[in-house]
Amino acid sequence: MKIAHLVSSQIFAGIEQHVYELSSSMSDVSDQVIICDESIHHHMSGMKTQSLSMGSRYSPLNTYKLIKFLNQNNISILHCHGAKASTIGKGIKIFSNIKVVSTIHGHKKNNNAFTNIDAVIGVNKLLVENIPKSTYIPNWFNPSHAGKRSSRIGPIIAIGRLEPVKGFDQLIKSWININENLEVIGSGPEEQSLNQLIHDLNLSDRIRIVTNCDYDSIEEKYKNASGLIVSSHREGGPRVVLEAINHEIPVLGSRVGIIPDLIPKECLSEPGNQESLQVLLEEMVPLLAQLNMEGIKAALIDHYSITNAAKQTKEIYETLLKAS
Repeated sequence: MKIAHLVSSQIFAGIEQHVYELSSSMSDVSDQVIICDESIHHHMSGMKTQSLSMGSRYSPLNTYKLIKFLNQNNISILHCHGAKASTIGKGIKIFSNIKVVSTIHGHKKNNNAFTNIDAVIGVNKLLVENIPKSTYIPNWFNPSHAGKRSSRIGPIIAIGRLEPVKGFDQLIKSWININENLEVIGSGPEEQSLNQLIHDLNLSDRIRIVTNCDYDSIEEKYKNASGLIVSSHREGGPRVVLEAINHEIPVLGSRVGIIPDLIPKECLSEPGNQESLQVLLEEMVPLLAQLNMEGIKAALIDHYSITNAAKQTKEIYETLLKAS
C-alpha cells in the first residue's frame, strides 16, 4: 500500500504539521510520500517528499502532471488535505482509478470540494455533518512533546496565526481588567494592528506578541504556562487545546471545534462575542491555579493520540482498497 499526501500551502502551519506527523506515524506500515511545495520540504524531516507546482486547482495540465507522478510511483491512495488539495483530488478521480481520501481541517462556506470523494475525514464532528462517506477522526497532541505537567509559573498564553478568525483583537479588549501577563504567540497579517491595539489600550505592560516561536520551540512555552486562552470565531481543532491539556494547562475560550467535547461549559464563551469572552475571563482567570486537569488529560490520551488516528486512517485506506 503506497500513500501520497497532497498539501497545497507554501506555509508550514497546522495542516502541514498534521500531515507530517500522520505520515511519519504510518510509515512503518505503508509507504508514504508527501507532495508539497518545495519551500516547506525542510520541515518534513525523514519523510519522502515530492515537489509539484500545482498552480490553479482547476488546471487540466496540473491534474495530468499529478496523475503521471501517481501512476509512475504506483500510488494506491491520494490523501488530500484541505479544500484546494481536495478540489485537485476530484479531478484525479475523473481521469484515473486512484482512490482519493480528503481531510477537512476547518470550516468552509460550502463543502463542494469534498463531494464525490471515496472517503472524507473531519477533525471535528460538525465538519462532516451531512457529508457522505465521512468519518470523524480528531486531531492529536504533539507526539514529540513529553507532556510534563506545566509549572504554571509563567504567563497565560494564546497561540495561533495572527488573522481575524482567531479573535485576538477581542481577547486583547477583554484583558482590560485582568492583571495577569498574556503572551499571544504567532505571526501573520494582523501583527501591526494588534500591537497598536495593545498600545492604545495601555496594555503593553501585560500583553506582548511573540512571533519567534515555532513548532519545535513551543513546548518550552507549555512547560510554564499558567493557562491557555482560545478566542477563535471558528476552528477545526484546535490542536493547541490538545497540547495544553497534555501539559495539564487549564483552558478557557470560545465554544468552537472539539473544545466543548473536552472542556467544561463553565470555561467556555460564545464564539465571536467579545462581551461573553470578557465575562468568562474576568470570572475564571483568577481561578486558573485551582483547576485540576488530570482527569481531562487521561481522557485525552485515550481518545486524541496519533496512534488512534493512524489506526483509524489505516482502516479507511484498507477498506477502500478491498472494495476495489
